[in-house]
Amino acid sequence: MDHLERYWERAFIHDSYACRKGKGVHAAVDRLQRFIRQVTANGQRRAWYLQLDIRNYFMRIDKAILWRLLVPHIADDDARWLTELLVFHDCTDGHIVKGAPGELEQVPPHKSLLRCEPGKGLPIGNLNSQFFANVYLNGLDRFVKHRLRCRHYLRYCDDFVLLSADRDELLYWRRLIARYLDAELSLELNPRERLRPLSDGVDFLGYIVRRDYRLVRRRVVAALKARLRVYRELMVSEQAGVVTYRFDAADLDRLQAVLASYLGHFKRANAFNLWQTLWRQHAWLAVYFAWDAAVHRLQPRWRMPKALTNVRAQSAWVRGRYPDDALLFQVGTYYELYDRRDAPVARLLGLKPLRENRRRALFGLPVRLFGRSLARLTGQGRSVLVVRQG
Repeated sequence: MDHLERYWERAFIHDSYACRKGKGVHAAVDRLQRFIRQVTANGQRRAWYLQLDIRNYFMRIDKAILWRLLVPHIADDDARWLTELLVFHDCTDGHIVKGAPGELEQVPPHKSLLRCEPGKGLPIGNLNSQFFANVYLNGLDRFVKHRLRCRHYLRYCDDFVLLSADRDELLYWRRLIARYLDAELSLELNPRERLRPLSDGVDFLGYIVRRDYRLVRRRVVAALKARLRVYRELMVSEQAGVVTYRFDAADLDRLQAVLASYLGHFKRANAFNLWQTLWRQHAWLAVYFAWDAAVHRLQPRWRMPKALTNVRAQSAWVRGRYPDDALLFQVGTYYELYDRRDAPVARLLGLKPLRENRRRALFGLPVRLFGRSLARLTGQGRSVLVVRQG
């Protein structure tokens, strides 16, 4: 890919986005917002946008046309041989079906490489395919910019937007684009297009984009809520009025990655109130994370520094993170308490002070009494944090 990119990065227009360095979602949305300000004269003029995408794009890419676009710009014999192999490789040949029987049949025919026309289709998600997809539509980009002379045009993969102060001009451009795609690339437009005033906002790449602000798309918010419901069911349970929070490191790492991804998306929008509402609605997250508003980031409360190898130091660290909880720290066949502030808990459980010991534990109870002790604490309305050995 490096060999091909050296030529094609110079050939691509500035406003072709996706799978290019510095040309991700946020760069595309920033550029669209700038275009909106320009074409509306900073909100002083009425203007329109036309949003188009290509029907079943990856499944309709013609490999012969793609190769014809690529080959004139590959001088190296080895690079030409490898590129041809990548373009014409049939990844369905000898494929192995995994998963439950019948699941593959539920995939719509127009979304499956197994049902593509001969010589067509690239695997979605493959890095080579993403690059080839940009090459395939580079001609369209140049047609729109240089032949139609559309100043305010950008494309992210197969989703592209044209802006104009003249609605009829956009309709005219739409007809010429459809004709170009059919004649040159054997593609057709998705009939679900949008031609609307810019005052409505542009639904683009997970945002509703307006001249001076942007909102997170409702569908994105709904997807986050759905993910959070799944994680809550996995990590939080309730029985007989007692709520139990699981601290599984792998699950927490995955949850943190999900939240970091969405927060990165929210950060580029006017979404402060939205996030505050979500944080209140999902109060269980505060058991696992602390919200740092200064840096707009969640700090994990559970992740203990590896440098803490001493049990007493570990206990003190946990106590600092969860100061209001009764802390039971397992060491071998005992649960121990290390802080003098735990004396009320010890009295409630009827524990006597321990003799002086090398861990300097103040109180302790055998594992066999754990269930009864936990029930007594929760019965008194105490929140309990249990750190198990393992």
